[in-house]
Amino acid sequence: MQPLLDRRTFLRQATGVATLLLTGSRSLAAPRREGRPPRAGLVAFRISSEQWFTEDRFAAMLAFFRKEGGTADELAFFTAGTHPPLPLAEVERRAERLARLLPRVRAEGMGAGINLLATMGHHEENLEHSLDERWQRVVDPGGQESRGSYCPAGEEFRGYVAKVYTVLTEAAPDFLWIDDDVRLAGHLPIGFTCFCPGCVRRFSEREGRAFDRATLVASFGTGSLEERLGWRRRWLEHNRGVLDDLFRLIEATVHGLRPALPLGFMTGDRFYEGYDFGRWAKTLAGPGATAVRWRPGGGFYSDESLAGLAGKAHDVGRQVAQLPPEVVVIQSEIENFPYDLLRKSVEATVVEAAAHMAAGTTGTAFNVLSQRPDPLEEYEPMLRRIREVKPFYQRLRDELGRSTLCGMWPAWNRELFTANQVEGSWPAGGSDAVGALMRSYVLGELGIPLCYAAEGAVGAVLAGPGLLAMSAEELRRLFAGGVLMDVAAWQALERLGHARWTGVRPGAAVERDALEVLADHPLNGRFKGWSRDGRQSFWREAAYPLETLGDVRVERLATLSDYGGRDLGASMTAFTNELGGRVVVMGYYPWSQMHHWAKSSQMKAVCGWLSQERLPVVLESFSRVHLWARRPAPGRLACVLLNASLDPAREPSLRLADDFRKVHCHGMDGKARALRPVPVPGGGGSRVKVPTLAPWSVSLIVATG
Repeated sequence: MQPLLDRRTFLRQATGVATLLLTGSRSLAAPRREGRPPRAGLVAFRISSEQWFTEDRFAAMLAFFRKEGGTADELAFFTAGTHPPLPLAEVERRAERLARLLPRVRAEGMGAGINLLATMGHHEENLEHSLDERWQRVVDPGGQESRGSYCPAGEEFRGYVAKVYTVLTEAAPDFLWIDDDVRLAGHLPIGFTCFCPGCVRRFSEREGRAFDRATLVASFGTGSLEERLGWRRRWLEHNRGVLDDLFRLIEATVHGLRPALPLGFMTGDRFYEGYDFGRWAKTLAGPGATAVRWRPGGGFYSDESLAGLAGKAHDVGRQVAQLPPEVVVIQSEIENFPYDLLRKSVEATVVEAAAHMAAGTTGTAFNVLSQRPDPLEEYEPMLRRIREVKPFYQRLRDELGRSTLCGMWPAWNRELFTANQVEGSWPAGGSDAVGALMRSYVLGELGIPLCYAAEGAVGAVLAGPGLLAMSAEELRRLFAGGVLMDVAAWQALERLGHARWTGVRPGAAVERDALEVLADHPLNGRFKGWSRDGRQSFWREAAYPLETLGDVRVERLATLSDYGGRDLGASMTAFTNELGGRVVVMGYYPWSQMHHWAKSSQMKAVCGWLSQERLPVVLESFSRVHLWARRPAPGRLACVLLNASLDPAREPSLRLADDFRKVHCHGMDGKARALRPVPVPGGGGSRVKVPTLAPWSVSLIVATG
């Protein structure tokens, strides 16, 4: 075994690589609009440790990529195949081998980086061959610990982290990824952490109040609503700081050796950790403002539920929206774990990557190859298809960059997790606030464009009790615009004393045999009298009649009825409040059972009214097509369409808010087709028919004035 290279040699190599990356990527980049990412990192692959441990596997892996040269822009090498941290000596041994392998990857025309799979550890696995020190592990509210995950604030552990990142930096990677084990929730077999004695003590010192684990957890669920939410907010801020402190250590260690080495961080939704992406990105950049990468992800591992593909795109979009504009290399995580090709198809894989770019990423990291020490030949169709679609990914990146998404905004803020179970156990008692937010994205399945932040929002969607996490100023701003909300959100608003902004109050819950009938109202168009039945006997959900609050004018959009046709009151109302805002309250199955012609048409019209007809685009046809819309430059609209159905969407019609003269459709086949926009008579804007969308395919529409 060759000895580790001395630090001076590593630094000399690192400086050369960093210079090449910085100057090379810029010289190759075509002229681009402000805010567009560099060309580097469009398509990356994450490589299992089993594919580089031995010379025969590594050589075969390079030969595999050589068959479809130009597909991969870069490779990121996992340090391990199991999920707890490794002993330092083993990290050193693996870093030594990677130091010899990375130049061979560069010689093939690909960037070469390292992905540390476990910094603090994901969960309990392979404990016999993992780091086993008598250091503090993470602890949940009940005192249980995960033996595979160390407390990120422990001093002994932090010393280990500094040594590990020193060793990996000295292996001279082009970039260094921190994996998503750096989190405080989901360290199996436990959930929310860390309530170890050290963390509780540090929180107590910061707040000037003595807690032990039991009294701290009790404070989250006792006292007034304001007191409970207050202690929960303080705990989230504590969580933000715990991770930021760890990132500060990593940054100082890495950039103390190689100031220009880009650090990357992989995330999922980080509600419990306080979603502090802006601060964490700044910390990882360090005082030299070194480029930072990000890899947002979520759970979509197989074709068993294809709806999860779009759901994960929304997860990714939320994460990207929290990143500062200087983070431009954003590679979504496409994870097909455990990487069996008959579980998740090639086509679902390439479509998923495109959907994530629609939602905000600027590239893709494919974690799709075998974790076994076996040949990769079965994955050749996957590699080939990615190469075929890569020009389309480049088109998406060129057109979209990091421009702002426009549409209806399922509204939330970084404090959302505090609103879970306000009357119950926290943090582990349930996720009614977060869960309701997730359900509200169903609007995207109807052809209504959604966005992920207040910037670009033309109207807000409030689902569940999440608004309890918002300030009075935030709420006033939302209700001065357009708001679509359910009864659970109304109940939360009423607790804060602002129910008058809605014009209604819910009556007694109807627990069975209720259905909804669309009223005679212009927003319902031809569908007056059409109905929907949520079948409360099957899918149990309370229905609420909505009663007018005082002497105000409230319009009925739908009626609550029983099976005998008896009028039980309004089930959906429209109101213009004292702030000048438009509010629609839904008392009947607000986030489900709306996938039919009448209801989906009504919801499009309602969102148009709430936005004061500022939706940039809407699907007029009755198809399950998701829209992601942006205005990347004045007089320009870019819209990505995902046909999320096994049926083709036959020449779907789009209504565009502006009067465009030129419209082109770009398909995954790389072809561009000119379309003919037609002005909408008397209504402003334009209408365009799109070529038939194949099942589970993505297309890009670009319209210019």
